[in-house]
Amino acid sequence: MQKVLLKYLIIVSFLALVGGCGNQLDLSQFPITNNGNINISDTVYIQQSPVWTGFSSPKDIIIGNDQLVYVCDSKNNRIVQMDLSGNLVSYKSLGDNIYPVKITQDYNFDILTLSDSTTSIDTITVLHRFKIVDGGGLIGNARQITLLSSLYPTPNSNKYRKFTGVSMFPDNSYIVTRVGPSDPIGIDPGNAILKLKGIETVTNVEKLSGFQTSGNSFYSIENTSSISVMRNSSSDFIIARNTPDTVSLNKILVFNYNSSSGAYDPKYTSPTQDIVVTKFGIPGSVTQDSYSNIYVIDAMRNYLYKFNTSGRLLVESFGKFGSGANQFDSPMGVAHFNKVLYISDTKNNRILRFKLSTDLN
Repeated sequence: MQKVLLKYLIIVSFLALVGGCGNQLDLSQFPITNNGNINISDTVYIQQSPVWTGFSSPKDIIIGNDQLVYVCDSKNNRIVQMDLSGNLVSYKSLGDNIYPVKITQDYNFDILTLSDSTTSIDTITVLHRFKIVDGGGLIGNARQITLLSSLYPTPNSNKYRKFTGVSMFPDNSYIVTRVGPSDPIGIDPGNAILKLKGIETVTNVEKLSGFQTSGNSFYSIENTSSISVMRNSSSDFIIARNTPDTVSLNKILVFNYNSSSGAYDPKYTSPTQDIVVTKFGIPGSVTQDSYSNIYVIDAMRNYLYKFNTSGRLLVESFGKFGSGANQFDSPMGVAHFNKVLYISDTKNNRILRFKLSTDLN
């Protein structure tokens, strides 16, 4: 009897809290039990209004250290800078045949992007830096620096290589994932993770070792599609792998640096962990929130996966194909800031924002 009373009081208190904030509570957004009762123990993401439009194939999104929103507006050949309310601050046009696909920001407020550069012969990926502070805080005025292209030899070069992800360490060194053909000699395979240093130019390129360049093991870096430095870490990172099939496991891998061995060890390896056994389709981007929960946006499944620090899939994960509320069409970017989840809904040409039902106010 006491448990029933306690549950009733919790429900009443929650409904009063939400209702008392001046917003009407939409009960249809909450999970319903078989008895028709609201299950307050579950939480769901509620899409926020308005939807941000005016994009053409937005591939990636971040909330910068300057608390501004940056979007790779790929087919408009530009990087868009907005405030947290969705108001346009500035944008940087990159020119025809240059399509930004990945973005990050360092701790000097510089923006780094990966852009596919298409010529009549082939496509390469170019790493650019944009000096936001030099431009008075506006990316439209920022000085643009070309840092590196995917043709860079390590020690060999191959025009079929591409960069697929970029992220930033607290010391402003940056890490880039690369894909490409296998090397029959094994000296310099296309699949690699590069750690870079340098502001005006790249002063050091380190190819991280200890990974398998093919296969689906816990150490595999084949077909990486993105990389994200772990929150508050100077060495650890998460990669997403975009294998051609939908049955391969180990598509989301978290690597912790072992200072004793000098190697990177996978964090999640148990078949009891959801993040290990989940059969992702095309995971396009990964981010974390302030609690270190891991978010994965899947362009094939049209789904947002949320895992806790133990690798357990959380019930608030959501998504399906479409163009309506809580629906996606090939989403490729995800970011999280101050209790708001941001998703670049790529083929619907829009940015969507979500809040947990328990965070509504």
